[in-house]
Amino acid sequence: MTQQARERQSVPTMSSIPRFAPVPMLTRRDQVAETLRRAILSGQIPPGTQLIESRLAADLEVSRGLLREAIRELIESGLADNRPYAGTFVTEVNADVLRDVYEMRRVMERQAYTRVWPLRDRAFRSELQRRFDQMIAAVESDDLSEEIRAEAHFHGLVYERCGNHLMPAFWQQMTQKIQLGFAICQIAHAPKVDFKENHHRFLECALGERLDDMLAELDVHLDRGLATIQFEAGNAPGPASLRTA
Repeated sequence: MTQQARERQSVPTMSSIPRFAPVPMLTRRDQVAETLRRAILSGQIPPGTQLIESRLAADLEVSRGLLREAIRELIESGLADNRPYAGTFVTEVNADVLRDVYEMRRVMERQAYTRVWPLRDRAFRSELQRRFDQMIAAVESDDLSEEIRAEAHFHGLVYERCGNHLMPAFWQQMTQKIQLGFAICQIAHAPKVDFKENHHRFLECALGERLDDMLAELDVHLDRGLATIQFEAGNAPGPASLRTA
């Protein structure tokens, strides 16, 4: 028997793989987790708020067991913290945390754009334009939750397409904290920069010919974004509890 034949014999076939049941489109737990996620990222449930199971389960008309599973998803994604003997709370962010996040984002995103620059084919350009249009439509719809989601989706493309398979996971971790920061801005009524104009300039550079222009615009964009979402401790309402209706 040849070496090639032996190698073929050693490769597992589909017959050795167990049968799987169809995957449900969306479970009730997923729906509950997404409802809470949107409420947190839109500022409806502020950072530091205690998530009281009895109140939330009654409002959402689900069992407390199912609610715990949904909250566990929030904890795993970094949107909530479980404090021993105290309960579960929406993750708090402050100026120091946001500075650290933006410092890492600057390093990672510069690297992502450097890697993706020669790979920007027609599909990449078309997808970036599409996500930009979705983001602007979300802004005009005045839906804060969708606006925050769409902005993260727009900026996430370079992490997805740069060729480093770890980049999307890093972006997912960073964007949760960034979105919490923007939610705090809404709570504190922080002044908002010209969103459309600034992102249009960002898009032009991302689709342009000069990498140096893109990296310079990225630095300006991140500096502006950090300045927007940094806040003093007293600007936003203090931690709340969902104990009462």
